[in-house]
Amino acid sequence: VNPRRRATWAGVERSTKLFRKGFKPKPTNSVSSRTEFALVPMNGKLRIYLGDVGAGRAEFYRVDNANVAASALVGGGANSGWTQLSNATPGTPGFSSYNFCAGQCSYDMFVASPPGKPDVVWLGGQMQYGEIFTPNPPSNGRAVIRSANAGVSFTDMTNDTQSPAPIGMHPDQHAIALLSGRMDIALIGSDGGVVRTSGAYADASASCATRGLVNPNDLADCQTWLAAIPTQITSLSAGLNTLQFQGLAVNAANPRNDVIAGTQDNGTWAYDGTSGQWFESIGGDGGPPAISPVTAIRMHSYTGAAIDVNFQSGTPTFGWQYVGDPLAIGGEATSFYTPMAADPSVANTWFVGMQHVWRTTDNGGDPTYLNTHCNEYFGDFASLCGDWVPLGGPAGSNQPGDLVGAAYGTDKAGSYVVAIARGHSSRAPLWVATRRGRLFVSANANTADPTAVTYTRIDTAAQPKRFISGIAVDPENSRRAFVSFAGYEAYTPTTLGHVFEVKFDPESGTASWRDLSAGLGDQPITSIAYSAEGHRLYVATDFGVLVRDQGSWLAVAAGLPPTAVYQLVLDQGSNLLYAATHGRGVYRVEVSD
Repeated sequence: VNPRRRATWAGVERSTKLFRKGFKPKPTNSVSSRTEFALVPMNGKLRIYLGDVGAGRAEFYRVDNANVAASALVGGGANSGWTQLSNATPGTPGFSSYNFCAGQCSYDMFVASPPGKPDVVWLGGQMQYGEIFTPNPPSNGRAVIRSANAGVSFTDMTNDTQSPAPIGMHPDQHAIALLSGRMDIALIGSDGGVVRTSGAYADASASCATRGLVNPNDLADCQTWLAAIPTQITSLSAGLNTLQFQGLAVNAANPRNDVIAGTQDNGTWAYDGTSGQWFESIGGDGGPPAISPVTAIRMHSYTGAAIDVNFQSGTPTFGWQYVGDPLAIGGEATSFYTPMAADPSVANTWFVGMQHVWRTTDNGGDPTYLNTHCNEYFGDFASLCGDWVPLGGPAGSNQPGDLVGAAYGTDKAGSYVVAIARGHSSRAPLWVATRRGRLFVSANANTADPTAVTYTRIDTAAQPKRFISGIAVDPENSRRAFVSFAGYEAYTPTTLGHVFEVKFDPESGTASWRDLSAGLGDQPITSIAYSAEGHRLYVATDFGVLVRDQGSWLAVAAGLPPTAVYQLVLDQGSNLLYAATHGRGVYRVEVSD
C-alpha cells in the first residue's frame, strides 16, 4: 500500500441478512451450529440451496430469488421466501434430506450444485448407521445424497451398482467438486480420501422388495433413495497419503515385520514385512494399539474404551474379540482414544486408563468364551464381554484409585488418564499421567486384589498444568522416566517446560524433576521415547522428530517429512524407532551409537 495515497472503497453496499438460523435458543459455540449453502444463478435470479443445523437436526432449504428473501427478512419475516424442503415425516419426499448429517454436522456437511444444472443439488454428511446396521436396511447409508428435482427428493449416492460387491463411500463426508459438462460427475472428499462417481445412474429400487421392509413408510423411503444410484464409484486415493495415524505397536519378537497401527476413522492396519504390504485388519476408528512383548497377543481400540483383543498371529481380520463392556458400564470419563498398555513382563496382563486405571489379567477373558459370544463379526453378544476391573477402589468419583478426583488433592483435578507406562520387570512401578498434569507411580500394580493397588502422586505445583503426552521409562532404571507435555508454555507461564527427567524415590515417596526443554522452543511435544543403548531421548512434535544428544536438541530427518507425529515407538532390541504421522504415513529409522 502506498502510504501517500488514501485507500478508498466504492460500490460496496451494506450487507443484508438472507437467512435466520433455525436454532432456539442461540448456541453458545459453533459445535452445535453450522450452515452450508450453494449459490445457483438461474434465469437472471439467484437460487440458494442451504443446509442448516442448530440445536436440533439438520434441515434443508431453498430460495429461488434471494433478493425477495432478503426483503422479507428485513421486514421481520421468519425466513419468508424460503422453502423448507426437508421434514421429519417418514415416507414423504422431504424425509429423504431430513437429518442428512445426523449427529456430526459440525464435522460432516456440504451443499453443492453443478454449474448450469440448477435443479441438481448434492448434500454430504454422516452415514446414517441406523439405516444400515439393521436386519432390514431402508437405505445404503445416505452419507451422500443427490437431487435432480431442485431438492424436493434425494437419492442415495453411498453405494454403486457393481456386482457382486458394490463399492461404497466413507461414513464421514467433507468436500465435493462437481464437473461441468454433459455428465454429472462428482469428486467427493472424506475421511477416507477421494472418490469419483461415474456420472451415470441406475434404478435399484426393486431391491427394496427383498429387504424385508414391513413398514410401508420404510419401503417408500427405500424406493425413493434407491431410484437413481451411481453405476460406479471409483477410488482416487492411490498414492494420496492422508490417513491420520494415531499410534502403532511393534511385536518385539519380530520388530521389522509385525506392526499394527490405528488410524482416525479408517481402521487398524497391520504390516506384513515379508510382503511389504499393509492391510486393514479391522475397520472403524483406530486408536493407539498395543502388542504384548511376552505373548504377542494384541489389542486395539476404537474410540473411548471400546477395545478388541486378538489372540491370533498375523492379526487376521476375523480374530478380533470385543472386551470393552466393563469399561463402558463403569461410566468413567475417558480420552477420545483411550491409553492402553500391555504389561511388559507379566503375561496376559493389560492396563487401560480412564479415571481409574483398569486391569485384566487374562487378556480380557477366556478365548473360547470370547470367540463364541464377543467376536466382532460372528459373536452373539449374549453376555458381557471383557473382565476389566478398576485398580485402587471401586469405579466412581473421588474414590481411591480415581486419579483425577479429590482423593489425591484439589489441584490439577478432573478429566482422565492419558498415559500409562511400565519398566521391563514385575517389580517395576507403573507410571500413570492425567490430562491436567498429575503424575503417579504404583509399586503394586500386579497385586492380586485390585482394590489393594495404591498410588503415589509425584508431581507438584512447580510442574505444568497441561496434558502429559508421553512417559518413557528408562529400561535400565524403572524408577527413572522421561515425561513430555503437550500444549504451550504461554498457557501456563508460571510453570514452564515441555520435557522432564523424573526420578522417583520410593523411600521418601517423592520425585526430583529436571527440565530438559532448553532449545526446544515453546512447542507442544506429542510423544517421547528413550534409547537405553544410545542414552538418547527422542520427542515428537507437529513438525517431525527431535533427538537430545549431549544436551542439544537436533532434528531426526532420515527421510521424515516436516509433519505432525502422534506417537513414537522405540524397539530396544532392534533399535528401530517408529513414527506414526498425522497424514503422511508410518516411518522407521534405525538408531544406535
